[in-house]
Amino acid sequence: MVVTPLLLGGEMPHWSDPEPAGGAVLRALAAGAHGDTLVVGPHSPELIAAITARHVTVLLRGVPDGEALPGRPGLEVCCGSLEKLAAVPAYDTVVALDGLERTGSTESPGPSWADGLAQLLAVLRPGGRLLLGLANPVGVHDLLAGAADPGDAQWSGPPGDDPTRPVGAAALRDRLRSVGLDPLREYAVFPSPRHPTVLLGTAALADPALTGFLSSALRRTAPPPGPLLADPRPVAARLLRHGLAGAMAPGWVVVATKTGDSPLPPARPSNAASSVASSVAGLPETLIADGPVLRRLSPAPGRGWVHEDLAEDLLPVPRELPAGECLHDLLMVAGRGHDLPALRSLVTGWRDGPAAGVPADAVLVAPDGRYQPLAAPGEPAEALRRFADAVRDEGLPAEIAEIFGVMTGRRIRPGGAALRELTAERDRLARELGEAITQNIWYERQAASRDAELARAYRIIALLKGTVPGRAATAVRGGLRTGTSFARAALRRIRQP
Repeated sequence: MVVTPLLLGGEMPHWSDPEPAGGAVLRALAAGAHGDTLVVGPHSPELIAAITARHVTVLLRGVPDGEALPGRPGLEVCCGSLEKLAAVPAYDTVVALDGLERTGSTESPGPSWADGLAQLLAVLRPGGRLLLGLANPVGVHDLLAGAADPGDAQWSGPPGDDPTRPVGAAALRDRLRSVGLDPLREYAVFPSPRHPTVLLGTAALADPALTGFLSSALRRTAPPPGPLLADPRPVAARLLRHGLAGAMAPGWVVVATKTGDSPLPPARPSNAASSVASSVAGLPETLIADGPVLRRLSPAPGRGWVHEDLAEDLLPVPRELPAGECLHDLLMVAGRGHDLPALRSLVTGWRDGPAAGVPADAVLVAPDGRYQPLAAPGEPAEALRRFADAVRDEGLPAEIAEIFGVMTGRRIRPGGAALRELTAERDRLARELGEAITQNIWYERQAASRDAELARAYRIIALLKGTVPGRAATAVRGGLRTGTSFARAALRRIRQP
């Protein structure tokens, strides 16, 4: 079915927004939309297709993006800026997981973040639900990003320059409450704001019993696109252990409801076989895309936490979440602390136990010492290679890296480090070169000074030779030399037999 977009004004006829919001976890979250639904901003076609509401309206600013969407009954595509949308409360769900920055056009400065939120609120019915994304301009992904030339999409200022934009998760919650929205769930997203694979709820982040499991999930995410100064995944794991993962996340997603006198009933999946749609009916606490598996974490009264693997053709079965510390983190701690007995014990239990062949970041070590794999085993050599790369890239001491190589029987070769380590090495070499240049300049100055002193001494001697005393001294010195020569010759004749 061919889609003919409805042009509202402020549309961009030849513009296509790169990197639309999408991925398995955002798709699962959006699948819970109910009633008349409005999707604002660039979202992937797969995410829009996952919304099974009876009527879906998509608002895009780029006409090519609207024409590229596959048509279906009940789908309407509009192109234009957000401010051209009629301020009529006509929607039960508004999906803006891409945020509000890409809802204007080049024909005008575009609405501020606060104006965009007011526009979304104006089209949302009382009791309706808003799914809103917000990128963190000082998130771990941005702080570790390398320098890159601005692309064609950077024709507006960075989001952080908007004074009406919330500066953090707490500010976002307060802003939503101030305009009549009640936040139901808040998620920290990793590894990137527009295409995350991990959504961590506030309760999960606050529970220390989940630190090992969540650290494993963060370490197994894919690195964000673009040049990087360093791998942000181990940094995110350290932020998690120190309680800063929520504040330094690449972005946040908030699900909020509009307060009013006519709350809508809870969503019901239209297709009983779609477990992904049912997973968001109760707003999951945490969603993790682990390869082809979408994993949902939920608190269980009296049992701690349970997790369910969601699939289209399988009913989710709640299972108790294994407790323990991430093996990868334990190995790194032992290595950085030069704790060789602990390192040897961990490596032996990993290599020779039930978790052999499972990557270290997919293994939990229980308090009783049991190894609990979170993924299917693969080739043991590949698991060792992955951790060997981490040993090299995360800055473990060289001697510990060599010891680990001996323990595992795998040589850890240098090279391939992240840009941060390469930059540090370059700075060290530049510093040593600067010191060598300074020393060379000092030696050259000393040599020049000594040459000047020697030339001055020669000039003084030449002047002294031209005076009467100097000529006399020269004659005396010449006579002494001649007498000395005669005396030596005489002694040689006397000594001859």
